[in-house]
Amino acid sequence: MSSSERGELFVQLLTQYQQRVLLFILSLVPHRADAEEILQETNLVLWRRFDEFQPGSDFRAWAFQVAYHKVKAFQERQGRERLRFGPKVMERLAEIAAAEDSMPAILEALDECKKKLSEQDRELIELRYQPGATTASVAAELGRSVAAVYKAIVRIRRTLYDCIQRAIRGNSER
Repeated sequence: MSSSERGELFVQLLTQYQQRVLLFILSLVPHRADAEEILQETNLVLWRRFDEFQPGSDFRAWAFQVAYHKVKAFQERQGRERLRFGPKVMERLAEIAAAEDSMPAILEALDECKKKLSEQDRELIELRYQPGATTASVAAELGRSVAAVYKAIVRIRRTLYDCIQRAIRGNSER
């Protein structure tokens, strides 16, 4: 295969799977701007290492694997200031998100699960995931301690995760 043919194949595959890779990344990081940054880093690695890709193999799985490692590297760079999933939760979300065509079901389940939260919990999550927001800035805005806000967000995220798991299991049993 000539280099121009490989380049065309790369563009075709990247275009075909770009939205799915972005949705996969969004399932692991809360901010769209961060996800888009990670997507660009992922695309760069995919391009640089495309000569290692075997035509006919699963480009989507390969791209998800690269994206997963880029998410982990991003979270390590961010340190503790940013709220993030623990490694086991993140691995499980990645497994679910990587399943073919599961992303629409996950996003739908997330929307439904957020509706089940109390108004106070929904408001807290919305405040925390505003662009540029930190746990400390939300705590100051609400007049609560950073520790209290952090614990509440961890509890809410766990509730959402469990709700999504139940919804996904319920859909797969139908």
